[in-house]
Amino acid sequence: MQSPRAYLCAGAAIAALSLAGCEVTPDGDLVPNRGFLAGFNSPGSEGGNAALAQPDASRALVEAVEIAGGDVIVAGPFGYCVDPTTVKSGRSRGFVVLASCNILSNGAAGSAVPPALITVTVGPKEQRVAQPDAATLAQLAEAPLLEARDQDGLALAYLGTGGDALFDGGDPSYWRGAFLLGNRLIGLAIYAPAESGIEDRDGARLLQETFAKIRDASPDPARPVSAGGGEGSNG
Repeated sequence: MQSPRAYLCAGAAIAALSLAGCEVTPDGDLVPNRGFLAGFNSPGSEGGNAALAQPDASRALVEAVEIAGGDVIVAGPFGYCVDPTTVKSGRSRGFVVLASCNILSNGAAGSAVPPALITVTVGPKEQRVAQPDAATLAQLAEAPLLEARDQDGLALAYLGTGGDALFDGGDPSYWRGAFLLGNRLIGLAIYAPAESGIEDRDGARLLQETFAKIRDASPDPARPVSAGGGEGSNG
C-alpha cells in the first residue's frame, strides 16, 4: 500500500474548498508541500489508514489548537485529537487534521472510535462572505450529490466520488461541510476506509460535532456581511 499524501489543505481560493498539498508561509500564503503522511493499520481494520502521524505512546495528545492567530480554535468530536504533524497556520488561514486519539497514542490513551480522518480548512477573513450550500459544495468538488443537509448554519454534502483521494483504500463516498465563523469560511471533510460503513453511519454526525466544537471553543466573532449585502448569520 502506498503512503497517503501529506498536508492536504485548501487552495488559494477558500471558497473552492479544493484540497491540495500545501503548507503555510509566514505571511499566511498556502504553497505546495512535498511531505507525506505515514500510513498505518488501524485497530479493527485491515490496512485502513486511520491517522497521519506514526502512532506514538510517548507523545502528548492535543485536543485543540489555535489557528489564524487564535481567531479559530479547532477541536474535534469525542475521541478525536489534533494530529500535530498536520497543523498549518498562517496569519490569515490554516489547516488541521483530526484523527483517533487512541490510534495517535498507539493505544495508550483515548477511547476506541471509528478510524476516520477529519480535515478542517480555515479561510481568510473576508469583507463579504457567502456560505456555499450543499449543491455548491458538490459542484466545486465536481462530484455527484447523494444527500444534502443544512442544520444550524452548517451545510453538509454527501458526495459520491472523491473520498478515496486522501489515502489508498478510502471510501469514494464522503461528507463535506462548510460554515461561517464570523467573516471566515470554514471547510470540513471526513475520510474513512472503504466498506467500513463510517461515512454512511457516522460521517455527517462527526462533522456536525466538529462544527459545534469549533463554534463553541472559538472567540465570538463579529457578525459577517453576506455577499448579498446584508448581515449574515453568526456562525
